Amino acid sequence: MKHDFWLSSGSSNLESAVAVEPSHATLGAASPTDFCESASGQALQVILSELSLSDRTLSLHSTYQDLAHLFDSESHLPGVLIVSPVSQVSATDTSSNRPTAVGMVSRQQLLQWRSHSTQWAMAQSQPLFAVGSWWQTALAYHAVDSSTPLQTVITQLLDRPRATASEPIVVSLPNQFAVLDVGQLFATYARRAQQEQSSTTHAELESLRRQHQLILNAVGEGVYGVDLHGHATFINPAGAQMIGWEMDEIIGKSMHALLHHSKADCSPYPTAECPIYAAFHDGIIHRVSDEVFWRKDGTSFPVEYISTPMHDEQGKLIGAVVAFRDITKRKWAEAVLHRANEELEQKVRERTAKLRQVNEQLKELSDVRSRMVSMVCHEFRNPLNNILLSISSLGRYDTQLSSEQKENFLQGIQANVERMTQMIDDILVIGRVEANRIDIQVDAIDLVQFCCELTTELSLSHPNHTIQFVTRNKTLIADMDERLLRSILTNMLSNSIRYSPHATPIEFKLRRYKQMVVFHIGDRGIGIPPEDLPYLFEPFHRGKNVSNIPGTGLGLSIVKEFVELLHGDIKVASQLGKGTTFRISLPLRPSFPHS
Repeated sequence: MKHDFWLSSGSSNLESAVAVEPSHATLGAASPTDFCESASGQALQVILSELSLSDRTLSLHSTYQDLAHLFDSESHLPGVLIVSPVSQVSATDTSSNRPTAVGMVSRQQLLQWRSHSTQWAMAQSQPLFAVGSWWQTALAYHAVDSSTPLQTVITQLLDRPRATASEPIVVSLPNQFAVLDVGQLFATYARRAQQEQSSTTHAELESLRRQHQLILNAVGEGVYGVDLHGHATFINPAGAQMIGWEMDEIIGKSMHALLHHSKADCSPYPTAECPIYAAFHDGIIHRVSDEVFWRKDGTSFPVEYISTPMHDEQGKLIGAVVAFRDITKRKWAEAVLHRANEELEQKVRERTAKLRQVNEQLKELSDVRSRMVSMVCHEFRNPLNNILLSISSLGRYDTQLSSEQKENFLQGIQANVERMTQMIDDILVIGRVEANRIDIQVDAIDLVQFCCELTTELSLSHPNHTIQFVTRNKTLIADMDERLLRSILTNMLSNSIRYSPHATPIEFKLRRYKQMVVFHIGDRGIGIPPEDLPYLFEPFHRGKNVSNIPGTGLGLSIVKEFVELLHGDIKVASQLGKGTTFRISLPLRPSFPHS
């Protein structure tokens, strides 16, 4: 009988546990005389005892990862049965004690699925019935009953499409289902057919030879036989084509010397280590899944093969039959899968690193905000206290204060208000920079004239310090945003004045270097401690030696942001107790467009 097993995504009420059937203890035995019965009467059961059957099963509710693990852990497994539990067979059929096979997945089919890395990654944790698109395109696996005549089984297999010729089949046994490797079935059939040739009539012999030849010609896998010396006795067309030799060139030649002489790394492969030779020495079936065969042109290809010992009618070893298949596509699929897994792992590592970086940035942002809140509260509290004290003094001692003393109090209030206003403006500027809301307005300006005017303004507002402006240029025209440049230089000169003793000069130099304009601002003030230099341009950071000198720690942060907006850079050199010099380099003709 013939069945086409398909997995239906509509199956329901099935057990979720993985079901593994007990191993078959006896699959039947056959003698050579049993095999020599008429071809139409031979049952598949006759040769099952000589074949390796797999009865590994999984429930429909098992996951694709369970399926992959089963194949990975058992490298010789040709296929896995997909079953429904016993309770689903029939509520009234008490004689049945086996689950119903609803499908079968071959190793080749699983490799094809796993080669689709994205879909496979999504499907691994899903139950087998969940990904219907795969099963809709899966092969219709051929199934036969063990009592089916062997000739019928062979004929049905020969009628299969070439694309499915090497796929395993499902065998229905009295108490279970099992999976059978087709290559092994054909090899065993061919071996048994050769054994019976001596006891058949001439007509029967010719018929058997024709049948034998038809089978060999139709099999998509390579099949060849060797005698006890390892010389080829027959080979099918598919096998000859795979190794690039003509069939008549191979007969009588050493197959080890032709196709198995070297290992994958090109090192010699001694015949004493060859599993094919071992099969007709120890009489044991040898299966190998990861070696190479060599073609006539000197190239190699990966193969898996099974070497089955061949006996005559008296049970004497006379050689071996070897069935092999080219697993280049499977190796390619495995390589694709491996590469996809590596790429996925790399993406996971990159994503993890990115998330870690974002986490660090969020932590840093939280720390900055905490420092900002603390600094703002502190910086607002001092001027507010000063303002309150001045207002209180003016109110309580109005009649006792002279006009000059009242003027001093009012000037103090004004200075504190300006201090708070400046701090608010600085915070707003930082917010606009972080939000990319600073518009660049570029105009051609004479830097020499600009610096002279700025020096005059600051000298008038800070009479206790001398600003010495020095340049070799009479004029120096540059494309600059005047607002940003004024903020940069004012902040830097104000800092030099703030942290320098009275009557000490502030050096302010301007020079051109190639296509850059360079500003040097130096003082002879308190200097910057070395441990503070790495954090100098961070918001709200202030040096440990500033003592009670007022400041918010925002000025240098704003300067750095503005310098970078103008495509420049800023560097600092400082010596504690002797002074600090800043060098600001800006392009004369920046590349950003005019607003």
